[in-house]
Amino acid sequence: MTSNDHQSLTREELYNLVWAKPMTEVGKDFQISDRAMAKLCARRQVPVPPRGYWAKKSVGKASPRPPLPEIVKQPAPERKVRIKPVRQAPEKPKQSSLFEERNQTIKKALKAFRKPLSEAVDYRIRIDRWRCDYSFGLNSSYDPLHRETAMSSEFYEVPYSEYRGLVLYGAFLEPTQLKQRQFEAHLSQEPHLNKRIVEENLHRYEESPPRSVGAFLKHNHSIAAFLSIPEDAFSLVLQNAAANKINFMTIRGQKLRYGHGDIYRYYLWEEQDE
Repeated sequence: MTSNDHQSLTREELYNLVWAKPMTEVGKDFQISDRAMAKLCARRQVPVPPRGYWAKKSVGKASPRPPLPEIVKQPAPERKVRIKPVRQAPEKPKQSSLFEERNQTIKKALKAFRKPLSEAVDYRIRIDRWRCDYSFGLNSSYDPLHRETAMSSEFYEVPYSEYRGLVLYGAFLEPTQLKQRQFEAHLSQEPHLNKRIVEENLHRYEESPPRSVGAFLKHNHSIAAFLSIPEDAFSLVLQNAAANKINFMTIRGQKLRYGHGDIYRYYLWEEQDE
């Protein structure tokens, strides 16, 4: 990797990287300092592990990672502007032109949404074993006065913090040219992905569709997939894993580049798909 590769990371990729290993190691991967990587996270509004997180994690006492919040637009700094006399007041845009402008914005967003989906590749995995992680405690980020978007406000408004995660282990069957054959998938439940909440916030996706449901990350001699799962679907998937009914997995996502890539869809199968 070169020192400029970190500039091309998406917020989701950057978020998964800094929560997968210490900031110093992430910086070394991109040939920059951990301070430069931390500044990049601050600019992108990506939460990073608190001080002492990795030491606690090594003994199994680390708090769960917070969800990736949406970007909060910062107000532009005030500048003194010399006001010039206006000779003629500009005409107000017609109502029809406003609708047309919004339609063009939505069309552009849909084009950007569909293009990577059409270029996605399939990864087929055999699942050999599974593990379930759980934690519960007080939420250090509890702040009912915090003004946040409707999708992530629960993270600040609830005084308790609960984490349920499912980890699947296995090996890649396809593509056959992958050097790393070992695989692990980390599924984290996300309340904002529940069907009811998504339907209530459909208007928010019109001009800004979601980019992915997870990401790949190369880790030592294996490739890990960090995946989001709706909270109301987590118990069903966990029951199937406990009953040994999850034996194969198909992931559709980007072609891996520098050991990482976005994930757009995943399937869990009891028998290998055709």
